[in-house]
Order: sequence, then C-alpha cells, then structure tokens
Amino acid sequence: MGSVGKLAYIIYLHKGPRINGLRRDPESYLRNPSGVLFTEVNAKECQDKVRSILQLPKYGINLSNELILQCLTHKSFAHGSKPYNEKLNLLGAQFLKLQTCIHSLKNGSPAESCENGQLSLQFSNLGTKFAKELTSKNTACTFVKLHNLGPFIFWKMRDPIKDGHINGETTIFASVLNAFIGAILSTNGSEKAAKFIQGSLLDKEDLHSLVNIANENVASAKAKISDKENKAFL
Repeated sequence: MGSVGKLAYIIYLHKGPRINGLRRDPESYLRNPSGVLFTEVNAKECQDKVRSILQLPKYGINLSNELILQCLTHKSFAHGSKPYNEKLNLLGAQFLKLQTCIHSLKNGSPAESCENGQLSLQFSNLGTKFAKELTSKNTACTFVKLHNLGPFIFWKMRDPIKDGHINGETTIFASVLNAFIGAILSTNGSEKAAKFIQGSLLDKEDLHSLVNIANENVASAKAKISDKENKAFL
C-alpha cells in the first residue's frame, strides 16, 4: 500500500493469465508448472534429489547447487531473468552426439564386432534411424520424464492445453538433459562426462536408458508405418 498526500492507494498485483494493463505479481511467474517457487528452492528437495536420480556421485561428479539449478532453468522462465541453460544445452548436445557416435561404432552384433580377435568398428550403424533417435528430442524428453525430473524444471508453457510438441515441453525437457552433460563436461572434464553418458544414459541393461527408449521409438514408428500401409490395401 502507498499514499499520495492524505490519499491512500493499493497496488494490485495480478496473478494468473496475463492481462494487458495489469501488473503481474512477480511470484506468479517465478513458479514452475509444478508450482515450485524459484526463490524457495530447497537443496535437499531439489538439487540433492537430482544428483541421486542422475547418479552423479557414482561417477565422482561434483556440480554446485547453483549450476544444477541453472541446468534446470530454461530461458522461457521468468522472462529470462534467472541464469538459464541455453549455452550448456548447446555444449552438451554436441558432446552427446559424439559419444553416441562412438557407441554406435562399437556396438554391432557379436559376430560382426570382432574380426581376428580385434574390435571392428560398425560404420554402417552411423546415420541409421536408431542412431539418430539416440540424440532426438523425443528420446531425451522421455528419459527426463521416466526419471521424474520434470517437477524440478523451471520453464513456461506456450499453451498448457496442448501436447508436449506444441507447448514446448519436448524441446525444453531435452535441453535440460543436454545442459547437465554440458555442465559436467565444462566443470568435471570430458572423461567423467563420457563415463556418465556411457554408464547412465547408454546402458542397455537400464530399461529407461536412451538406448532402450530409442529402440522403442523406432519400433513404434515402424509399427505406425506398417499399420498405414495395411490400411491402404484395405
């Protein structure tokens, strides 16, 4: 409340959807879609859980609370006024592509992988639908969702009633995973970043790994194409 002379006035701060001419309550745009207030983030409830989910201690990876929060924050949040993950995302995306290429080269069928007891690189694996799907936004987004990282992400939906491709969720969730890779690479070095990717993201034994998610996405796409072809003959 303020006053001008003897007149008192009240400053109204609007919450909810934007309305032209009304000043918004800062708290309304400092909450993520899950309702978490950016200024009240608790390290034990957020950063420590993220460290555990991503198994960072397993690889001796140290990320500060501030850097983890930056990885979780997209440029769309709070009008870009908080440290966001754009550059870390770009860095991480390129390193992930490199590591998935190495993974594809080294992972053929057992009979093809060794010749005369020596490792045979599978160049035919590069550029396949599966290889591309390993680094796709859909695959990374699904990984983030399956590991329950969504509630920790700070971003602004384009349209809450639309699906992930339209409201921005797919792109933004994928950027978070890439940002963590970029953060690990820039602060802990390429060796630990590579071990993190190979161990936590590309482990075939993990049902929620990028490898298995990509396999499911490729199989689903093939099934849809087959279904359309069958319907075309009816």
